[in-house]
Amino acid sequence: MESREPTHSDPHSAAPDPTCADTAAPDPAQAGPRADVPDAAGRGALRRRLAWSAVLACSPYLLLKLLWVVGVDVGVVHPDELNRAQWVAANALTFGMDTIAALIAYTLSRPREARIRAWLITLPLWVASGLLVVIMTAVPLSLLGAAVGSTGNPFAGDDFLRPWVYAVVYGGFIVEGAVLLAAFGLYVHERWGALLRVRVRALPDPAGTRDAQRVLGTAAAVLLGVAGVLRMTWALGSDLGMSERWVADRDATGRWMDGVQGGLALIGAVGLIVLVYRIGGARVRGPLAMAWFGAGSAFGWGGWMGLISAGAAPESTLAERTSSLLHFVYTAEMISGVLALTIGWFFLAEYARHAAIVARPAPTQSQPSGGNGCRSELSAG
Repeated sequence: MESREPTHSDPHSAAPDPTCADTAAPDPAQAGPRADVPDAAGRGALRRRLAWSAVLACSPYLLLKLLWVVGVDVGVVHPDELNRAQWVAANALTFGMDTIAALIAYTLSRPREARIRAWLITLPLWVASGLLVVIMTAVPLSLLGAAVGSTGNPFAGDDFLRPWVYAVVYGGFIVEGAVLLAAFGLYVHERWGALLRVRVRALPDPAGTRDAQRVLGTAAAVLLGVAGVLRMTWALGSDLGMSERWVADRDATGRWMDGVQGGLALIGAVGLIVLVYRIGGARVRGPLAMAWFGAGSAFGWGGWMGLISAGAAPESTLAERTSSLLHFVYTAEMISGVLALTIGWFFLAEYARHAAIVARPAPTQSQPSGGNGCRSELSAG
């Protein structure tokens, strides 16, 4: 007798149909909500509080940038030495970037944000999380190094900005990143919780694009791996491919940044390989988070620094610091991010359509004597 499994609105947390004798016992981790987990209303309230905290955390940085744009050079050591046009343009751009983060945080604070198209939240948050996670990791490590006397204090200031400016900027980014990513994590679990609980080896392939995903994922992982290894060698003190100006200006903070970015790139490469090749029985959320932050940080920082260095004047300090190998790393990071984004975008679109079909109630049919009224759930792939 053929045994099949029941169709439910949530294909990954369904309880077994008692009429199906051969149905396996449910996985406890995929069962319904436990007593020690807050209910949906409680998680939604927590998400909204965290999102409002993120909006407030953005305020000091936005105020500082706005003052600089309008000509109030508070915190600048030598304002008379500024290239005013470049200074205003750069601060207007970064003001706009953090304004988008604040708007996304506000969106996450709304009780009915699920009606907003997913890409309007996930795409900017992917880039923002990649940028923020590097600062959230590298700055505390630099402070720890300064506390034990092995590195300089990143909040000490320099010939360009006062010390308190770095404290406001970096401190605000760390707080903003922590509460914003926490709110976004709750949002993701509310919207795609069923997918996050799936075992990696059971990921469906509803449109038959697994081979294409593997090609793109392998290419992205290779690029992330190369960029990650190079950054790790720079973090450990190597001057491979570095320009003379870059070597002369190198400091502990720069090495921490390279180390964090290199580590995240390698973590992202592993996460991508696990996902596209369906390796192991871990939940999707683990390798997905690895790929999310690894590819996001590579795309965010590689894209940002790549665009800035490409537009720098030939005689500028930035141009003198940027070597040919560093340009290659920026390009590899940007391409790997685009490839990872493509994989995730198509998979989520395919999964959403497939989940909607699976969740659709089946027409009632009479069953022959001794038959079985169970239907299959998501394909194990």
